[in-house]
Amino acid sequence: MTNSNWMIILISILCILTIVVSDNNSNLLPKSIHELKQYYDVINNLEKRGILNNDIAVNEKRLYIEHASKLVGSKELLTEEEFTTWKQRELIISFSNVIAILAGIAVIIALTVFIGIFILPILVHIPAIYWEIFFYIISISLMLLNHNSWLIFFGCLSFIATLSFTIKLHFSRDKHAVLKACWICFFVWTIVAIYQQHREAGYLAVMALEASLGFILFVGELIIIIGFHDEKVIPSATIASFILILIGSILHIQQRSNILTIPFTRPLLFLGTFVYFIGLLILSSSFYTRRNAGQLGASLLQIITFCSGLATMFFGPMFEIPFIQAIGGTMFVIWLLEKYVEIAPWKNTITVAGSLLGFGLLLYGFAYFLKTNPEYFIFHIYSSK
Repeated sequence: MTNSNWMIILISILCILTIVVSDNNSNLLPKSIHELKQYYDVINNLEKRGILNNDIAVNEKRLYIEHASKLVGSKELLTEEEFTTWKQRELIISFSNVIAILAGIAVIIALTVFIGIFILPILVHIPAIYWEIFFYIISISLMLLNHNSWLIFFGCLSFIATLSFTIKLHFSRDKHAVLKACWICFFVWTIVAIYQQHREAGYLAVMALEASLGFILFVGELIIIIGFHDEKVIPSATIASFILILIGSILHIQQRSNILTIPFTRPLLFLGTFVYFIGLLILSSSFYTRRNAGQLGASLLQIITFCSGLATMFFGPMFEIPFIQAIGGTMFVIWLLEKYVEIAPWKNTITVAGSLLGFGLLLYGFAYFLKTNPEYFIFHIYSSK
């Protein structure tokens, strides 16, 4: 090997060592501007007293300024004045932000007053049909003519708000207006989801489909209602949700993606599984079976629910479908607790105490299972992200 090759190797090693040392030095430096400023003042003091020579002091101070520039995220190197007066600058910036916020509030209040005095009287006299057309144009434009995810989602929400306004304005006496609106939303949001390949629109479309099948989710004052608007629709909605699970599973398992995979796979699996098990919980409950099913029907519903719970816990991990696995596991546990409450005796003090003891032990067992196998519960979907 020639001397020139050795020289190149030595220079390369020295460069690498220099970079490593520089990185180590940076790692040893403080992580706040205030502490760096203290280091800087110490070096400055030692330089003035002649303990450090000028070159070493300049290099050290430059190192602190470079590190400070990285900490504040500045692309350009801070000047010495900016570094030494950084705390004062932060106070000024914070104060200026407060002033800007106050100014914004004042402007908004003033504009609101002006709109209320001068513009609102004009807007009130515009016929409602024009507002209706205007908001339909806005919502459709947001859904189809842009590619920003949030704007598309906002357009979908604007569409349902405008559709609600249309129903109130023109079809308030129609008994099936809400059902028709659900189907309209389903078709519109499906088109948006496919055209934009937008998963959130897919969720809305599947939600609209479930709503058209009778599923409701109502949030009121201190109350949340999850279920179905009529007992008669529960069996059909549950079967339809099972079909949605199958479609979502097929989209998930297939090797090649298509126009339905991105926008609809997760919504079908998540919402389909959720509504399916809500339906099974209601159908298998004693409150429902006493009035709507005989002994054979009630037993059959218990078997179907039990097998469905086991199937989700078995096929979910097998096909790597976390939504089915987690939601199915959670609903299966709720069903088991429901069955215990229905079967356990609650007649007198002793039986109530014994039933509560058994219920507590059962809950403890489920808590232990949840701790050791979190993937079988819905909480794992969100905690693992």
